[in-house]
Amino acid sequence: MAQQTLTSFDAILKNVYRGPIVELLNQETYLIDQLSKTNVNDMGAFTGRQLVFPVHTSRNRGRGATTDGGALATAGVQGYLDGIVSIRYFDQGIELSDMVIKQSERDEGAFVRALNSEMDGAMQDLRKDISRMSYGTGDGLLATIAGTPGAGTSITVDTGQYIAVGDQVAILLKATGAVTNGVASAAVTAVSYTGTAGSATQANATLTIDTTTAGATSNTYGVYLVGDRNNETDGLQNICSTGRTLHQINSSTYPVWDSNVISAGNANPSEDLFMQLAQRIRQRSGKNVDLFLTTLGVQRRLANTYASQKRFNDAQAVKINGGYSAIMVAAGNEPVPVVSDVDAPCVLAFALNRSSFAWAEVAPADWLMAPDDKGSILQLKDGSTAGSKLALWQAWIAWYATLVCVAPVRNGKLTAINDDVPVARL
Repeated sequence: MAQQTLTSFDAILKNVYRGPIVELLNQETYLIDQLSKTNVNDMGAFTGRQLVFPVHTSRNRGRGATTDGGALATAGVQGYLDGIVSIRYFDQGIELSDMVIKQSERDEGAFVRALNSEMDGAMQDLRKDISRMSYGTGDGLLATIAGTPGAGTSITVDTGQYIAVGDQVAILLKATGAVTNGVASAAVTAVSYTGTAGSATQANATLTIDTTTAGATSNTYGVYLVGDRNNETDGLQNICSTGRTLHQINSSTYPVWDSNVISAGNANPSEDLFMQLAQRIRQRSGKNVDLFLTTLGVQRRLANTYASQKRFNDAQAVKINGGYSAIMVAAGNEPVPVVSDVDAPCVLAFALNRSSFAWAEVAPADWLMAPDDKGSILQLKDGSTAGSKLALWQAWIAWYATLVCVAPVRNGKLTAINDDVPVARL
């Protein structure tokens, strides 16, 4: 006897979708939220190719003591340099077929509007990637080759924190950007963390890519997103460094342009360590830090030292912007919050004087449209034959901006802190 089952009846059953969408991705962008409203010396907006600001680099050294009627000191001058910051171009694109847009316009067809969903998602994804750059090295470096993998598709790196499955990466000589024994473009198919928490290897990872390298060697080759090398904004890792060039000023030549760096020596964080860094900044700049930014693992380890000393209680934990939790460190005239951010790089903690930073922008992030357009941001995709079009709509959101630090001496970082092994980036 024939029997109707769910399987045989499936062809005439409807799929019913119920919202809202379950969000599985971490969308935090704390550093952008903290600095986007800062306007240093009216730097919030600018036009042109570069932003130039004066930097006071040295005192008048025409000084001395003399006798009655003796020779006066040789005249000196104040020293100044130009800090020069190039504009950076951040963008994100979307593409939808005309049918997808039309089918999602009715409630019975979909529970989200495809166009709105893609536009909102692109804006958030752009912010998320800029948040990653804000902590970076300024040249787009995601990781450095560790060990000598030889020719193959399995690549050992010093950190896999900012690399995700699906990324299109280039493995290039860090010094020149040449491919040589690396690869110009490859898709990441797997990221496996190989380090041990609380050790010098805690961020280590092995990448699997879909293209064979010719044998990129240890320390000299780096992993970059395709096209990003030297096109990203300066980030906290190079801003809060020494002996480097920042905003076209070389701090090896002008040490006043150095930031402040203290190594924890692969040990757990302590309040004393944070205080040392804050006090060094105050001694050199006369300014106090007002925020420490670090990873969840470092913040938790710091809190554990408070608990072991029976000092940590609810009165010492505070809520700050956006619901982020902070614990306090005695590091100046007032306690300074230590905040964890999911985008902060493993093993590091940053001490910031936020008044020394600005996101300088040509204009707020917006969707691109022709100057003579009447408001449409969508355009039909060109076909392979000149003059032909496809039934696909494209649009791009762009932000022309750069992260500026007018006084790196007011900031610093702790390095080599015991931390957790990073989790897979989504």
